[in-house]
Amino acid sequence: MKITVLTNKMCHCVDIEKELEELGFDYELCDIEDDPALAERFGIRHCPTLIVDERRAIPIDEDNVTRLRQLLAAD
Repeated sequence: MKITVLTNKMCHCVDIEKELEELGFDYELCDIEDDPALAERFGIRHCPTLIVDERRAIPIDEDNVTRLRQLLAAD
């Protein structure tokens, strides 16, 4: 599974990075300010957002980190 964490210079992604590491998932960070085409391709308007296997965008906030854990653990 390929996980890309879309971020920007104002994003505080430490929590999601910690969650992914605790779950044992490898991921890469991508600053959408450096790659705006990627954000446009997925219609990203919120950071952090995860792109999973280049097909599914999952916006992340404090309320859905638990759901994220369930989704990624099920994949």
